[in-house]
Amino acid sequence: MFEVRKSIKRFREDPAWAYHKHGRDFLETFDRLGYPFSLGSDGVGIRDLVQGSFHGQEVSLFHVLAWERCAKSSVAWNYSVAVLPLPRALPSTAATARRLNVPDERIPALNRVTGRGRDLPNLGTHLVRYCADDPDFAALISTYAMERVMHDARLAWRIEGDRIIGWTYGRKTYEDILTLAETLAAIVDDFPEEAWNWPQQQESGSTPRNGPGKHCAPTREGFIRRAVDPSRWPVGRRPRHQPEQADD
Repeated sequence: MFEVRKSIKRFREDPAWAYHKHGRDFLETFDRLGYPFSLGSDGVGIRDLVQGSFHGQEVSLFHVLAWERCAKSSVAWNYSVAVLPLPRALPSTAATARRLNVPDERIPALNRVTGRGRDLPNLGTHLVRYCADDPDFAALISTYAMERVMHDARLAWRIEGDRIIGWTYGRKTYEDILTLAETLAAIVDDFPEEAWNWPQQQESGSTPRNGPGKHCAPTREGFIRRAVDPSRWPVGRRPRHQPEQADD
């Protein structure tokens, strides 16, 4: 906890980042019936919102407090979140590592009030749970490499319009949340070219179950990697690598 407070202080005092203790207005821009905001059945709040530039792209980093009433008191589940923009709006899709601590897996990953989002238990492997309003799109971007990365990092993400929300359990330092953002950017960079032209007619004889992203190397130059210029990274702000975690 002490390391987290020191990390917040470093970012708050860095002029390259805009800092807000509370993010009430920013919270209102999200669909709160999707992960991780929907995990606060008794209320949710954003704390220590930090916004700035990451490899030439805007990025928002923050902690989420998801309140749940238990017996005579309420418990706050803590999550660390990174939000990155996408070049265009994509179908609502959520992928959640099974190792991630979710207090109640009956809470849907996507908003189902309007009929969007359905679980896809037969997509991918046992490493990740998928939920999507377009199963073919979810299958297109699903790869074992992505699932392995998510499993090792205990990471989840969901697409909401033209942004992607990545999150993990616990109150992490902001250097660690930047590492999460870097992982999220790599996942997006590996989406196949077809994802950015969706929806489109499937070619005759194609197999949309896994799509070209399942086995083929991506041919598109990553929209975030194009902007990478290590010389522009502020001193002391390069995210460190997280230690590898053993499989369950």
